[in-house]
Amino acid sequence: MYTYINGAIKEAIGKGKALMGKIPGARDLGIYFSPLATTANSEIQSIITELDYLYKDVDYNNPVNIRQKFYQFKRLAGKMTDIENVVIAAMSRKDKDDEFINKLVHEICKEIDYPLPTPVASCLSQKYYHIYPFYNLICIPLLESEFLLHLPDIYHELGHPLLSLDNPKVEPMQHSLGYFNIEIKKHFDGEIERRIKNQTASSEFDPIFIYKDSWFENWSSELFCDLYATYTLGPAYAWSNLHMCTKMSWDVYKIPTYQKTSHPPDEARMKAILYALELIGFKDAAADIRQKWEEFKKIIAAVKLDESEFAIAVPEHLLKSAAEHCLVGTKKIGSDIATPETMHKVNSLLNGAWGQFWSNPEDFYNWETKAFSDFKATL
Repeated sequence: MYTYINGAIKEAIGKGKALMGKIPGARDLGIYFSPLATTANSEIQSIITELDYLYKDVDYNNPVNIRQKFYQFKRLAGKMTDIENVVIAAMSRKDKDDEFINKLVHEICKEIDYPLPTPVASCLSQKYYHIYPFYNLICIPLLESEFLLHLPDIYHELGHPLLSLDNPKVEPMQHSLGYFNIEIKKHFDGEIERRIKNQTASSEFDPIFIYKDSWFENWSSELFCDLYATYTLGPAYAWSNLHMCTKMSWDVYKIPTYQKTSHPPDEARMKAILYALELIGFKDAAADIRQKWEEFKKIIAAVKLDESEFAIAVPEHLLKSAAEHCLVGTKKIGSDIATPETMHKVNSLLNGAWGQFWSNPEDFYNWETKAFSDFKATL
C-alpha cells in the first residue's frame, strides 16, 4: 500500500488537470456561469498543489505517517469529486432553463437587497433545492423552471450563505443566530439539569442530548433560512412549505430519538413561519395558512406520540424567539422585508400564483402556464 498511495495521488493530479480541461470557455459559459468557472479553476489548482505536496513531502513519505497521508488523500479526492459531480456538471449541462433560472435568481436578489453576490443557479439538483455556499451555486430540480409553486424555496437557499460565509456584510445575521443559540443552550441546560435531578435509573437513555445537538448543528440555521425566506417573500413561502410537506413529509411531529436530524419537525417549522408572517403584517394570510395546515394534519392523521416531549424538543418560546431574532438580523443586513403592499415583480408573481391556486385550484395549471410564459418574456 505504500506504493499504491503515490500512484493514486499521481492519478488524482491527472484527473484534476483533465477536469480543468472540461471547464467550458467564455463563449459557452455566458455571463452567469463565468464566476463559477473562475472558482472551479482556482479550487482545482489548489487541490493539485496540495496533492503534489502530499506526493513529494518527506514527512508524509515516512512510513510512520502513512495513515495521515491516506487521510489527506481521501479529503482531497472528496473535494475533487464534489467539483466534478456538482460544479463541472452544472457548467457542462447549461441550457436555456439555466439561463432563465439565473435571470430569476438575479431578479430575486435585486428585489430583496441580498447583501452577497448573486449565486449561480443550475437545474441540476438531485436533492430537491440545495445550495453550495462555498461555490455560490444553487441547484434546483430539472422541471422547476417551468412551474411556480415551489420556486419560493429559492429564498430559503439564499439564507444559507448568510449564516455560513465569512463576510462582514452578514455578520449581523450571524450574531442574531448566535444570540438565539444562547437561548437554545439555556433551555436545554435547564431541562438536562431537571432530568438529572429526577433520574431514576443511571443507565436510562435520554434523547434530550439528541435534541440539543440537533438544534445546534442544523435546526437553528435551517429555521433561520425558513424565516429569512418568509421575511423577504411573504405568504408564498409558507404555502410552498405546506405544498412540500404534502408530497414529501407526513410525519410532521417527528422528533429524533437516537440520531440527530437535519431539519426540525415540520410542525415546528410551520409554527415559526406563521409567527414570522404575523410579525410583518400578514396576520390574515397566517390565519388562512394555519387553517389549511390543520386540515392537512387531520387528513393524514398526524398525532404527537408524546406531547410533553415534543414541547421540550421544540418549545414554542424558542420558535417565537427564532422569529424575533431572525427579523432583527434580516433588517440589520439590509434585506427588504415583504409587506402586504410589496409590488416587486417576482414577489407579486409568486404570491399571486398561490392566491390564484386557492381561488381556482383545478384550473391553476392553465393559468400558471400562461402567466409564467408572460413573465419569462418580460424578465
